[in-house]
Amino acid sequence: MEQIEVISSSSSSSYLSNSWNYINHLPLFSLSSSNEFTTITNNHNNNTSSQYQGLNKWLSCNTQEDGWGPLSSTYNDLTPCFLQGILFGISAILMILVGIYQIIYLRNKKITVGNKINWNFYLKLFLVVIQIGFQIGLILVFNNDIGIIKLSLILNSIATMVALGIHYLEQFKSTIPNGVLLFYWLFQVILNLARIGNLYLRNSFGKNNDKGFANLVILSTINAFIILIVEISFPIQPLNNYYHRVSLKESPLDQANVFSRITFDWMGGLMKKGYHKYLTEEDLPSLPKSLKANKTTKDFDHYWNAQSTNNKSLTWAIAQAFGGQFLLGGIFKGAQDALAFVQPQLLRLLIKFVNDYSKSVKKGDPIPLTRGLLISVSMFIVSVVQTASLHQYFQRAFDLGMKIKSSLTSVVYNKSLVLSNESKQESSTGDIVNLMSVDVQRLQDLVQNLQIIWSGPFQILLCLYSLHELIGNAMWAGVAIMIIMIPLNAVIARTQKRLQKTQMKYKDERSRLINEILNNIKSLKLYGWEQPYLKQLNYVRNEKELKNLKKMGIFMASSNFTWNLAPFLVSCSTFAVFVWTSNKSLSTDLVFPALSLFNLLSFPLAVVPMVITNIVEAQVAIGRLTKFLTGSELQTDAVIRSPKAKNIGDTAVSIKNGTFLWSKAKGEQNYKVALSNINLTCKKGKLDCIVGKVGSGKSSIIQAILGDLYKLDGEVNLHGKVAYVSQVPWIMNGTVKDNILFGHRYDPQFYQIVLKACALTVDLSILPKGDKTEVGEKGISLSGGQKARLSLARAVYARADVYLLDDPLSAVDEHVGKHLTDHVLGPNGLLKSKCKILATNNIKVLSIADTLNLVSDGRLIEQGTYDDIMKQESSKIRQLIESFGKKKDDSPTPTPSSQTDTNNEVEIKIKDDDINLDDLDSECDLEVESLRRASEASLVVDDEERQLGPPEEEEEDEDTKARKEHLEQGKVKWEVYGEYAKACGPINVVIFLGFALGSYLVNVASTFWLEHWSEINTKYGYNPNVGKYLGIYFLLGIGYSLASLIQNTYLWIFCTIQGSKKLHNSMAVSVLRAPMTFFETTPIGRVLNRFSNDIYKVDEVIGRVFNMFFSNSIKVFLTIVVISFSTWPFLFLILPLGVLYIYYQQYYLRTSRELRRLDSVSRSPIFANFQESLTGVSTIRAYGKEERFKFLNQSRVDKNMSAYHPAINANRWLAVRLEFLGSIIILGAAGLSILTLKSGHLTAGLVGLSVSYALQITQSLNWIVRMTVEVETNIVSVERVLEYSRLKSEAAEIIPDHRPPQDWPQQGEIKFNDYSTKYRPELDLVLRNINLDIKPKEKIGIVGRTGAGKSSITLALFRIIEAFDGNINIDGIDTSSIGLYDLRHKLSIIPQDSQVFEGTIRSNLDPTDEYTDDQIWKALELSHLKDHVLKMHNQRETTEEEEEEEENGETNPLLVKVSEGGANLSIGQRQLMCLGRVLLKLNYSNILVLDEATAAVDVETDQILQETIRNEFKDKTIITIAHRLNTILDSDRILVLEKGQVAEFDTPSNLLKNKDSLFYALCEQGGFINDEPKVTAIE
Repeated sequence: MEQIEVISSSSSSSYLSNSWNYINHLPLFSLSSSNEFTTITNNHNNNTSSQYQGLNKWLSCNTQEDGWGPLSSTYNDLTPCFLQGILFGISAILMILVGIYQIIYLRNKKITVGNKINWNFYLKLFLVVIQIGFQIGLILVFNNDIGIIKLSLILNSIATMVALGIHYLEQFKSTIPNGVLLFYWLFQVILNLARIGNLYLRNSFGKNNDKGFANLVILSTINAFIILIVEISFPIQPLNNYYHRVSLKESPLDQANVFSRITFDWMGGLMKKGYHKYLTEEDLPSLPKSLKANKTTKDFDHYWNAQSTNNKSLTWAIAQAFGGQFLLGGIFKGAQDALAFVQPQLLRLLIKFVNDYSKSVKKGDPIPLTRGLLISVSMFIVSVVQTASLHQYFQRAFDLGMKIKSSLTSVVYNKSLVLSNESKQESSTGDIVNLMSVDVQRLQDLVQNLQIIWSGPFQILLCLYSLHELIGNAMWAGVAIMIIMIPLNAVIARTQKRLQKTQMKYKDERSRLINEILNNIKSLKLYGWEQPYLKQLNYVRNEKELKNLKKMGIFMASSNFTWNLAPFLVSCSTFAVFVWTSNKSLSTDLVFPALSLFNLLSFPLAVVPMVITNIVEAQVAIGRLTKFLTGSELQTDAVIRSPKAKNIGDTAVSIKNGTFLWSKAKGEQNYKVALSNINLTCKKGKLDCIVGKVGSGKSSIIQAILGDLYKLDGEVNLHGKVAYVSQVPWIMNGTVKDNILFGHRYDPQFYQIVLKACALTVDLSILPKGDKTEVGEKGISLSGGQKARLSLARAVYARADVYLLDDPLSAVDEHVGKHLTDHVLGPNGLLKSKCKILATNNIKVLSIADTLNLVSDGRLIEQGTYDDIMKQESSKIRQLIESFGKKKDDSPTPTPSSQTDTNNEVEIKIKDDDINLDDLDSECDLEVESLRRASEASLVVDDEERQLGPPEEEEEDEDTKARKEHLEQGKVKWEVYGEYAKACGPINVVIFLGFALGSYLVNVASTFWLEHWSEINTKYGYNPNVGKYLGIYFLLGIGYSLASLIQNTYLWIFCTIQGSKKLHNSMAVSVLRAPMTFFETTPIGRVLNRFSNDIYKVDEVIGRVFNMFFSNSIKVFLTIVVISFSTWPFLFLILPLGVLYIYYQQYYLRTSRELRRLDSVSRSPIFANFQESLTGVSTIRAYGKEERFKFLNQSRVDKNMSAYHPAINANRWLAVRLEFLGSIIILGAAGLSILTLKSGHLTAGLVGLSVSYALQITQSLNWIVRMTVEVETNIVSVERVLEYSRLKSEAAEIIPDHRPPQDWPQQGEIKFNDYSTKYRPELDLVLRNINLDIKPKEKIGIVGRTGAGKSSITLALFRIIEAFDGNINIDGIDTSSIGLYDLRHKLSIIPQDSQVFEGTIRSNLDPTDEYTDDQIWKALELSHLKDHVLKMHNQRETTEEEEEEEENGETNPLLVKVSEGGANLSIGQRQLMCLGRVLLKLNYSNILVLDEATAAVDVETDQILQETIRNEFKDKTIITIAHRLNTILDSDRILVLEKGQVAEFDTPSNLLKNKDSLFYALCEQGGFINDEPKVTAIE
């Protein structure tokens, strides 16, 4: 290009007489006087041999005019020799070389099934043969005998013959149109069209000697076009219909031809479908084979496992597995980078042409405009090719990220299934989920930009070279400014990282708090503690999180100011040095190319440090992942597996001298012994019970048998398959049936037997879809007892040989437990022939055990049969049975009985021999407390996503609808935008928009000033008034940067943070004040998502997205104004382009919106499955289902990738089209500028200005559409937050005019007056016409069967549910007339779920700071917790500050930390903590409710609770809902409920006298009635 400038400037007169002379003198070719082609060498031998002379003849240009060109001076087009000789020749040679390779490849390609031979195959072959005929005809009719054109015609004939061979082979070896053929025929059409124009201009169609050649060219062009259309439009189909159907289901990318891949037209079908309808999962195309998790995981595993165990490198494994993809992307990136630097050079040529044209016009001999148009077309072609290269690179970068994500997600999941306890201690469930969600994501994000690490320096070198060639050494001034910015960038990155780290800490603190509030919301409401916890939440949110966010906003606005100012400093310094050191004028052809190059240079200089930072962060992620993946696994030899025991009495499980550790010890001092010297033998057909106190080691023995503990010594033998029931039942998020089958083959007959044996038949008749009912996450729609029985049913159905049962009876009622004992565990149960090992606290089941084992402190201290143990007076097991249980002969002989009722609250009134299943089913009512989530959840709109689209699948049951994560469909209402603007403050929004517009107006003004300055310099030939022009330019730059600073500051601090604060506060208040029915029908994860993900988007994403949207919109608008100002005809071009742009935008928006939501929704099941599997990993391993769950995980990953892949490529589809429109804008701006030069008003500066802006518009157009999608996607978070801000609220907490007396209730008298209630207006009554008169200080026990309404009494008393009719009076005051706080605060309750909060002992007992330390210590002492609190205080890990306080006697043991969920307290201690809470209320609360308070604790803790309650609350009114019958047998009166009505209400003795009473039937079923009716005394 420099040579071009020298020639054109050194021979001005020659240039004017021949406008193409300088191009014709390009060093590629030189013309001799005889127009023969000669090489440009000085050492050419004058005595050339005859063969070289012959070659020269074939390579000669023997046309009569123009010569080699490439441009003709006569006709303003390409010369025939250049077009028909060189271009045709090169295309033919390429086709021959590449085509031969294709033929060899296709011949050797192996196929699964042949293809159909249709008419299109014969047509293509026929047309190609015709084309060969045309080619030969062209050779024969061409006038000149020898020359480059004839040679190219011969080469083209050979190339077409090669094409014929490929056409033939592809029919049998491929179903995808061959890329080589498509390009060949495309270039044939394009070159032939150019040749037709060439011939037409030279009037060849009118000359007799050229007419035949010209006509053959037309026929050849038409034929080539038909071949191209047939090849694209009629794909080859497989011979077998099955494979054809399979191919239709394959990814459209796998079936796409090369043109479709370049233009992303393979996305067209989905884009069209998304435009016309709302997309669902079923509409998503299949994932390309190369991206499927199974393939990527195998690729990674192959190289990972090939590495040595002690020296594994995750980076090297990834590089080996997926490096090819990275290298291919690098080729496209390199091409795109190189082309990016061509545009400034072309811009310089264009400006130079305008200057030369202006000079030639003044001399009266204007040069032709063709050269300027050619430069414009070149800019268009470069832009199009650059677009194609860029998006091919992007596609491969994103595909590489997907491969890494899918493979590592699967690998992390697979590893988690075999982790040892030692590794689990280092990696909690949350840590492992974070590895997948954060660390793997970080690697995915990095590899998508990793090419920058070499591309950045490459761009910098290219740019520096181009700048030096343009403006010489002056460019170093600008480079120096940019280099100074690099350390500043590093400081910015470090500060951002520090602030972000602090932000994450506060965010985690808030998330933990809201998580505990939601998990314990029922307790908060019962205790009346909503306000103190809301206050605590607001403190963390407003005083910590948002204050730090404000600092982040100010800092980010300041850093934006710096980066906006930097380009002005760079250009100012460069131009200042240039004008002061150079003799040349700072003309337009220097200014605008230099600005373009500086713009290009700023990107790598800004991004490379960021990528380096990302690499450092990724190294941390790689380190974490490597540590996890190389972590220790479970001992493969911990358990010796043997064939199953054949005969009853054969050993099925044995432990010999077994010593087990919680984790593998790293040193002697690190031993954490779980079990010591265990000897245990369990036999086929026998039941072995393991008993002991809480924490004694019962569950540890079962874990040792499973191989979950590290075996230090001894031997464990296991014969046959295992089934395992964990202490906390592990329920999958699926149907009841799925949970029972657990991957086993369905056997209808045996399945029904299992349901009956596990007491599930009645439950299934109640559930809305029977065994097809979705149970929700963690079995949310089931009660505790149902979960336990479902887990047991899974084990029974597995038909295993050894059954390991970890206390499954603790969660069920005594009579249900007896049923399970009779039908499953007992000598006549389903498992009578199996080996059963039962860890239990249930004393009664011991009577049917074959062997009893007592564990204490990890040792087996006593073993023997029931009879032998009961004979030994010193036996500890005997003492346990006599203290808390009953003797063997007190229990009736187990006999098989029919199905009993099934819930925690089951009550049977029918004797065993009278039970009829049909009668039982008909008499069972729905117990709302336990089953309502399954049956009524649909009555609350499942709001995870709004559904605005047309209702579909109306036959779908309500239960499934309730649980589905519904997708939002359609546009977000404008009302939401209005609400967000209102939250941000309308005035603040207007100020922000004003400064956004103002900043860009100043920016445009600075560019116009620069254009004006350069025009002045060009006019005078030197640089006048440098100080004036440079100073004003610099001031405009400062003005732009300051306006941007104010814009960003206002947006961040006064709009975003203010809006976010209001939205979060209103949602928090609304959620905490929502009725319990909301929480029972809404999964906690969904509510948490509103407070985490949605609030994060409101905090940090939405403001940024709006900023980019408005900024780019203003930028594009002003760009169009600038171009139109320079070239007014551009307005006629922009209108149709605008219509196309809006069309593409809408087309994309509809599809992209749905794809983004599908991606979001499909990501949740991966996390859910991950957490679910980690919780139940012992169960999965016990049943040997690892491979099944690995497959399920990969299926979920593929499902997510199936949404993510088209979502990403929809961006590519759009970008290619919008950037093509941008290329047309470049062509229009440049071409129209050239065409309007004759008008005389255009200067070189205006042309440079308009084209410079046009070069920038492409990305801005793309960004507007992207940001439109981002705005729509993220504003949904505002909508979701607003939705939860408008939840229906409970009644007022305090009614000022109706506050009860300070000492209310003094007596504790409770009256239910004709009271009825329901859980929701549209549901049936759960309590009907209840009339009760509970006297002061009376002790009442409540019993009843499923659906009777026992729990509803408690909920009604505390107004968790409100009255439908009637009222409840306490000490003469109607409870509905006072505020909820006044009511709940004055009542006491010990709930079934012992919920403890993260914080301190004091905050758990007294969050409102009502009581003194002495009062709290007294409560702890009475609840038997004082010693443990002091022990916790002494054993805590202390800081130096705390140690100093302790020495000074300033520490308070009440402030000792309680872990999240009370993890550092046992279940029994948590229950005692609840006792402590009610003991604090002793002085003013005269009513205590025990809602199955001892259901989940061992018998000793139960005894402590009962004794304390009897002693401390003897003068209080106590209402006890029974779980263990012995807790209510000493009540003053027993209330028996039936179908929501009072069935019986009398003293226990009176009720037991009536053998037909419901209470008698319950006692009989629970084993409390001897052969001669009496109540067994149980203390």
